[in-house]
Amino acid sequence: MRFVTFETEGGAERFGFLSEAGRVVDLEGAYAAVLAAELPIERAYRLAAAMAPSDALAFVEGGEIGLRAAREAKTAADVAARADRPLSGPRGEIIDFAAEAVRLKAPFPRPRNFIACGKNFDDHLVEMQQSNRPVAPRIPSGHPQYPSAIVGPDSMVSYPEETRKLDYEVEMAYVIGRRAFRIRPENALDHVFGFTIYNDLSARDLGEQEYGVPLLTKNLPGFAPMGPYLVTCDEIDDLDAVGLRTRVNGELRQSSRVANMRFKIRDQIAFWSQIGLEPGDVLTTGTPGGVAAGRADDDEPWWLEPGDAVECEVDGIGILRTHIG
Repeated sequence: MRFVTFETEGGAERFGFLSEAGRVVDLEGAYAAVLAAELPIERAYRLAAAMAPSDALAFVEGGEIGLRAAREAKTAADVAARADRPLSGPRGEIIDFAAEAVRLKAPFPRPRNFIACGKNFDDHLVEMQQSNRPVAPRIPSGHPQYPSAIVGPDSMVSYPEETRKLDYEVEMAYVIGRRAFRIRPENALDHVFGFTIYNDLSARDLGEQEYGVPLLTKNLPGFAPMGPYLVTCDEIDDLDAVGLRTRVNGELRQSSRVANMRFKIRDQIAFWSQIGLEPGDVLTTGTPGGVAAGRADDDEPWWLEPGDAVECEVDGIGILRTHIG
């Protein structure tokens, strides 16, 4: 399934999914409609709020109960779409929207914890160190990403006055769906709820001043675009084959595959599970080569500028567009 967090015309934030017709459906309302076929309406609403809550974190914390409810809700929405009649709530309220009638937000806007991996693609290590024999980490490396920096797809990120070296980094982000504590790599993917796209925007000149873990470098307002969808694991047939790309104003800058990661997703989860991972934690893959900071001194600069449009694409998920203002 493909989940979304969205705003309706009235400004209310809701959690939902895409139907097979490409419509955005309110999850809680759709499941209430399913339950109302057999239960009194008020009880249907109460159960739907508990089993299919309209908040991404609360939904993921519900585990398999929520997923079963979502599958039933999607089946109902798909049946209604085939009959050319959008699904409505138990009292006839609108819960099934054309995609253009809503505004998508980050699909997982308030993670419990957020660890963004770094130094995880060899070509990125080469370009950042300007060496064919770069120093490589022996264990997964990362930095804390603040949820306050998260913005959704098609967001306008204001060019911050603190930097003159604004950079992009396409990454695949993944949401933990089951508690993981000191697990083995071969079992790690069983703990993933789903995947989305993440653009790890970076103020590189601030990074030159920060010693150790980059905090300000990575957490200025809007520096964590995410979206457009949160895609469940069953939608990804071959994880290693998934491609990641970045285009700036239509020009291809980054292109690689998950298979080229130094530490695979299963290795990252097993490693970070030593601190205990909980449902709703978000981790990322790190970025491949092709960033602006990796350019040689005699190359044309690739730093982002106001007016630029950045597209981060991940196979099987879609395209995350960000505009620099």
